Amino acid sequence: MWQFYSWGLSLMMQLDEVNAFLTRHFPQIGPGREFIVEALGPMSARLRLAPGQQHLRPGGTVSGPAMFALADVAIYLAILGQLGVGDDAEQAHLSPGSLTVTTNLNINFLRKPEPTDLIAEAKLMKLGRQLAVGEAWLYSIGSEAPVAHAVATYSIPPDMSARAR
Repeated sequence: MWQFYSWGLSLMMQLDEVNAFLTRHFPQIGPGREFIVEALGPMSARLRLAPGQQHLRPGGTVSGPAMFALADVAIYLAILGQLGVGDDAEQAHLSPGSLTVTTNLNINFLRKPEPTDLIAEAKLMKLGRQLAVGEAWLYSIGSEAPVAHAVATYSIPPDMSARAR
């Protein structure tokens, strides 16, 4: 199974801060909703999807769009953990971390996932000033074989919080 690696980088956000940010700015997926943030590490994140009926497709499996979203959010959280959202909760939505957007995501579905919790283990391969590149491996709980692998690129905007003041 994939391991978290540290490049000597410190996190700009802790797990409770990420959960508070998701609750405030992404209430549709925040804690207690779609996803559960299990871990945040240097250049990495682990996210769980406890699939409900809305995530299943005929044949008793988790749908591709649900797995796509899991991979996308996991990599976004790894970026958010590194960039942070600043010290002002009122301006957090203007920070480069929060305004980071997916510019490309490629996912390979490797095998049929069971209709059970899925885990995304995400790590960043590059974190630059304007672009971040990350990957996520998705696993069904209880299985060591991955069900999907995603690679994504994100655009990091300039810091807008200083302009808003």
